[in-house]
Amino acid sequence: MKRSRLLKKYNIEKEEDLNRLIEALKQKVSAKTQRLSSYRKRQNQCYQNKLFRTGCKKFFNRLRQIDGNVQHAPDKEEVENFWREIYGNKIKHNGERPG
Repeated sequence: MKRSRLLKKYNIEKEEDLNRLIEALKQKVSAKTQRLSSYRKRQNQCYQNKLFRTGCKKFFNRLRQIDGNVQHAPDKEEVENFWREIYGNKIKHNGERPG
């Protein structure tokens, strides 16, 4: 049903042309999806900017609500090991300066 409508609408006679048309239509849908996504991101950004200008307290409360849902908080031991690996290793830098 859909296939016959596509063939008739776009005046397609060969199977290759149908495959090209399907690919082109998929790309159009993908492009529209990306445009919609970027529009929504921009809309959210404008809303947040306006909220920040008009009421900083509301803005920061809203940020806390968004980021407040932590799935798995690391244990104290995990955090200490993480930072120990970063700051615990003494690194000797090249003391020779050129010039």
